[in-house]
Parts: sequence; structure tokens; C-alpha cells
Amino acid sequence: MSRLGQAVVREGKALIHVDGIEDAYAGGRLEPAWMPVFYNPAMIPNRDISVAALQAYIDVYAPHRPVNIVEPLTATGVRSVRYALELEGTGRVIAGDIDPRAVELARVNAEANGVNVEVVEGDARCILYSLRDTPVLVADIDPFGSPAPFIDAALKALGRGGLLAVTATDLAVLEGSKARAALRRYMARLERIPHSKEVAVRALIGYIARVAASMDKAVEPLLSYYQGHYVRLYLRVERGAKRADRMLEEQLGYLYHCPEDGTAWLGEPGCSNPRSLGPLWIGSLWDPRFVDMTLRQVEARTYLQSRREAIKLLSIIRGEAGLGTVVHQRIDSIASSMRISMPKRVAVLDELSKMGYRAVETHFSPVGVRSDADPGLVAGVVRRLSEGS
Repeated sequence: MSRLGQAVVREGKALIHVDGIEDAYAGGRLEPAWMPVFYNPAMIPNRDISVAALQAYIDVYAPHRPVNIVEPLTATGVRSVRYALELEGTGRVIAGDIDPRAVELARVNAEANGVNVEVVEGDARCILYSLRDTPVLVADIDPFGSPAPFIDAALKALGRGGLLAVTATDLAVLEGSKARAALRRYMARLERIPHSKEVAVRALIGYIARVAASMDKAVEPLLSYYQGHYVRLYLRVERGAKRADRMLEEQLGYLYHCPEDGTAWLGEPGCSNPRSLGPLWIGSLWDPRFVDMTLRQVEARTYLQSRREAIKLLSIIRGEAGLGTVVHQRIDSIASSMRISMPKRVAVLDELSKMGYRAVETHFSPVGVRSDADPGLVAGVVRRLSEGS
């Protein structure tokens, strides 16, 4: 077997052979890009939630089984192997990579785990385009960097009612630190603001939605989140020109940041001199039922290495899920803009609840709140609590 698989790691229910992990440490930290075939343990939470989310999707949206899954940027094959090993109702699991070393290693891992994963060598887009006559329920795009080059091909590979799962790690672009790259890559004018983590999620969905609309398809976000160094999306894709028209008219727009009070607004500005970002997704980021089903899948899978972390994240998102059409507000941004002291988040949440509004914490920020109260009202509550402290 040459030097492939010189080390074995356990992830989920799989045993994965990796190559060169011993030589990829710098200053006590693993640098996955230094490995002959990329493997990143920091993405275990991503893959753990992926297993849960795909099972939830298959259980609800797959009347015809078994279902086919494609992952065209597979590297070691760990994600595809786990799908074949840990999901119920799967048919063909197709994994691909352009690197011959990755293809060899992915085949080793599929064989070692006793699963039927079809590993093919080729450019990810070519692999996806080649599946247009194959009924594919799930396309999982997990690149190193931007997923933008693969979205068109992934959307075309999906059958009716398919699931597009997408990871993006080019956060400097999506959060607006590299505005020119954001305009080129995602066709959106972005800049860095305190709410940039949510901007990153909405900008990516907005881009995918516009690509989908160009082929008379519409997307529906079921689960979206920002964690660590990446954004992760699960989007249901439906066909129909009328659906695409409604999506463009109702779900695409702009996010506005008001520097004078530090608030953010979706769809329309709440101040006289706002900074506008977009176009991006202004619709809901979550389907509450799907979030709850994914959480239950995680809770039931006691073997998951990041189970506790995933439960915590999904529990917060479950609270946010009913407020997906509003943008979160940053208490620190409001306090800084008004030059006042920052009250505790729990006090802001309690005050908004007493006033009859829904108000929850957000996974986007430890000092953020998501509420159906007008952003200006939230700013007023922050000011009042600050003055009363």
C-alpha cells in the first residue's frame, strides 16, 4: 500500500488512514495544508453535524430510497466514508478528487471501512456535470477556500427537491475585509461591520440563490451557521421559474448598518445615512423543524466526538430559528456607537421579553441578541439599561 495510510485516526464510526500527519505540525499545531492529502481534525464538528443533518433530510425529503450522494472534493474520503457508514437509506455515494494521491487514499479508506464508496478522479465540476442524468439527492461541496466555482455544477447535479450542503472558509472575503474579492467572487458589495459573521452567511446564500435563479431554481435555507473558521449551509433546492421569481423578489435585498447607533437592518434602513451591503439573502436562515430534527439526530448519536459542542450550537440556533428574518444586534456595537457602557446581554434579553418581544441569544456573537423588536428599540433598551446601571 506504499506510504499511504501510515497513521489511522478514528472519526465517527470510521477508521481513517491519513498520510504525513506527523510532519504537518508547526509550533504544536497541525497544519492540514502541509499534508500530502488534506485532512483537518478541526472540521470534525462540521462532519458530525453533516451526518445528523443528512439523516434528517433523508428521513423527511426522500420518499424514494436508496438515495445518491456526491462529494466531489473528497481528499481522504472521510466525509463520504462516514455517509456510507453512518447514514440509513443511502445508495450510491460518489466521492471525487482531482489529486491522484487523494483518490488512492480515499479508496483505501472506503475498503478499510467496508463501505461501497465510488471514488473517481477528476475535476469537481466535471464530476458534478457528469451526473446530470443520475438522480442525486445530496451534493456536498466542502472546498479549501471558496465554494463559488462549484455552485453552478452542484445545482445542475441535484434532482428535484435535492439538498445542497456547502462549506466556505474564505471568511475574509465573505465578511467584507476584502471588498474587491467579494464583488468578484460573490457579486456583492460587502464591508467589515460588527455583524459581519451573519453578513457572511447571508452573502453566501444570496450568491447561491442568484445562481439557482438563473436555471429556474429556488433555494430554501434549512440550517445555516458560522462556526470557528467556516460557514456551513444546508439548502433545499426546488425547480420552477415562478418559485425563482418569488425568491428574487422577496428574499434578496440589502443589509444596512447605522453607524450612529450601531444597529443593523434587513430590507430597509433605519437611519438617514446607512452603509448598505449586498445584495444578499434577507429571508429566513433556518427551518425550525429541520433544526430540531438535526438536533435530535445529534443527541441520539452518542458516538460523535463533537456531540456536546454540536448540541450547544444547535440548541442556540433552535432558539434563533423562529427569528430568521431579522438580523441580530450587537450590544457592544450599540454601546460603542452611543459612547455608553455596555449592559449585560441577559439584562437586554429580559427587558425585551418583559416588553412583549421575542428575544434570544445568537450563535453569531456572545454579545448579540436576536429579537423581533425594532432595532432602534433594542438600541433604546441598551441605552436605558446603561443609564440605569
